[in-house]
Amino acid sequence: MTSIVPASDTGQEPSTLGADLDPVTFEVIRHRLWAINDDQARMAARLSGSPVVYEGYDFNAALVTADGRGLYTGVYIMHHGSAMDDFIRRLLADWPADDIHEGDMFFTNDPWWGALHANDGILAMPLFHSGTLVGWSGVVMHDDDVGGPVPSSLHMGAVDRFQEAPLLPPIRIVENWEVKRDVERVKLRNTRLPETVALNMRARVAALRTTQQRITEIIDQYGLDAFLKVQDGLIDYVERIVRERLRGIPDGSWYAQGYLDDDGTTGTDSLICCEVSKRGDSLTVDFAGTSPQVAGPVNCARPAMEGAVVGVLMLALCFDLPWATGAIRRIVDIRSQEGTVNNATSPAAVSMASFQATLHTQDVMASAVSKMLLTSVEFASEAQATWAPGHPGAQIAALGRHGEFAVGTITDTFTGGGGARTFADGIDTGGIYHSMGSRLANAETVENRAPFLQLYRKEMCDSAGAGRYRGGVCAAFGSVPHKAQGPVTLLTVSSGVRMPAGQGLAGGAPNAAVSTTIVRGSDIWSVLRSGHVPTEGEEVDGETVEGLPPKKLTTLADDDVVNSVTNGGSGYGDPLRREPSAVADDVRLGYVSPGAAHDIYGVVLDDGQVDTDATAARRAALRADRLAHARPVRPGQQTLGRVDTGDILHPVADAVEAVQTHDGRRIRCSQCHQDLGGYHEDYKYQLVYREIPLTDLTQLNRLCRGEKYVVREFFCPGCGTRMVTDVQHRDELVHAESRFFATDTDGEA
Repeated sequence: MTSIVPASDTGQEPSTLGADLDPVTFEVIRHRLWAINDDQARMAARLSGSPVVYEGYDFNAALVTADGRGLYTGVYIMHHGSAMDDFIRRLLADWPADDIHEGDMFFTNDPWWGALHANDGILAMPLFHSGTLVGWSGVVMHDDDVGGPVPSSLHMGAVDRFQEAPLLPPIRIVENWEVKRDVERVKLRNTRLPETVALNMRARVAALRTTQQRITEIIDQYGLDAFLKVQDGLIDYVERIVRERLRGIPDGSWYAQGYLDDDGTTGTDSLICCEVSKRGDSLTVDFAGTSPQVAGPVNCARPAMEGAVVGVLMLALCFDLPWATGAIRRIVDIRSQEGTVNNATSPAAVSMASFQATLHTQDVMASAVSKMLLTSVEFASEAQATWAPGHPGAQIAALGRHGEFAVGTITDTFTGGGGARTFADGIDTGGIYHSMGSRLANAETVENRAPFLQLYRKEMCDSAGAGRYRGGVCAAFGSVPHKAQGPVTLLTVSSGVRMPAGQGLAGGAPNAAVSTTIVRGSDIWSVLRSGHVPTEGEEVDGETVEGLPPKKLTTLADDDVVNSVTNGGSGYGDPLRREPSAVADDVRLGYVSPGAAHDIYGVVLDDGQVDTDATAARRAALRADRLAHARPVRPGQQTLGRVDTGDILHPVADAVEAVQTHDGRRIRCSQCHQDLGGYHEDYKYQLVYREIPLTDLTQLNRLCRGEKYVVREFFCPGCGTRMVTDVQHRDELVHAESRFFATDTDGEA
């Protein structure tokens, strides 16, 4: 029978785990484990046959304790790794302990077992030493096609999982280090790309087998006892530091919500709601109010939702710590009703789960967590507006020039913009939030592996959310079928098309909506023969221009040009508080248009230089216009007075602060000292607001759906500073922002 090392919950610090484990040894072993985890991920990627893996880095790896506590998650697609411990615990609960042997590897692509969607195959291996199970290692990779009715296995039109690719619950696919051919044949029979999928499986096996060798080397050198104590000590260490950080943040709750547009079958939009509450050194994440699961492939199962939550907390609170999911899961209580779009029950359709409900859960959760971080003097610099929110994805399938069948992801969609920070703009074309190792494939690689010619890639003007610090701009790109044998199938699997997917922070604006358009029957080949290479879609004429909905399966002729705008970052703070010189620089660099500089930032330029007096007058006029057209959030709400005295307790948002007065704690505007209510009240309800169309943020929103969604701008009633910006369905009530929990020392009821 396999012996399993029991969990230790001693809570001891690394330096007190025993005389035989000194702090230096602890640091050496934990850093070697960190390196081993990264090496197994990168080895698997280098051996992969799929460009989305070895070029786009759509993979990850994790190390887990023998009893299923996460030790390390890699810096690649976060949710792949942060859900690995959940899979191991489920496997241990279901699989007989005496039937887990050295040389075994277990595979699943089932979202209810821990995969994000059917394309993301997990291969997990028990780590043994002298017959004792001492840990687990796992690698997750995206396979380009795993069966089902649609090439790429992302099934537009699916109403349940039985209309999608086959799901494999945990199976032993490797025994005694060898792939079981009879089991593998079942998997390969159900894919259009058997060679690539088989190569990816062997890439995982090779990486994990090397990991077993390196773990054995550590134990042989330092001993099993030291190795196990490092595991417990590592999780205890991360937990202790994160709890200390939480204790330095005021107790309260912070709310965010966002929309997932188009379920891929009925066209339904879904709402994801998230409230993050912090008491002492613990967190509660509650998704109450989230829409029910839908009859389309965008739902995700609970493991993916939890992976998104844990991933956000690791990014926000473990920025200088090991990404140990075992520590985070001790700290957070995740509450979610079954049967919702991000906690779907079988047989929900889930083939697009990884980049639909999962990513939207991440974006909404990250927004709420950033609002929490803003209240901490020490950690406000870790807050970010939403980074590359939503998904501007597309898949192609065609016969190539040599008759080979190609299915793949257009990885240009990884060129999102970073969210604005409290001290700087977001990173332009910085990648995607949930992958610190994200990459954009070379154009030559795309053209080599798929019958596509890439025409241009460019950073897109006015794509970032405006703010005191703006978001990072995104990229736009154009492509055309090239040397394909017959029509090319294009599948858009986007979100954030009908409305911006992001949320601005502390009055910043959300990013521009993403879009994909097709110029049908274009003159592209004549343009290219003339020696001109277009750098934007407007340089190509055609018979028609078709704007694609978020989810659409269509075909392309060899003269159809696809133009896409990806997802920029959202902004932080009121745009009217941005340094005018920074706006002038953005106009000069092409990141902000002159019109947006004047209308949104209130900056008047004369031959590219800031007209200081005219800018001051313009900004004063814009603030006056805000207040002239705004109304109270609550009808009949009376504007309070000023709070000019008191000691500042801590920030609340960019232009909002908490103060201690002789009458108790109050919230006020930091610019004009307007009273915004009691400490335990939501200051948002003391603001005034107005509604504007999405196109007032940027003309890139012109393809959004009609008047269904509006922008709600919330201002200080005293000075007109913009403090909150929301995108909402026009028929919804104003949603909550934040509140602090009342204490006995507040001086209030």
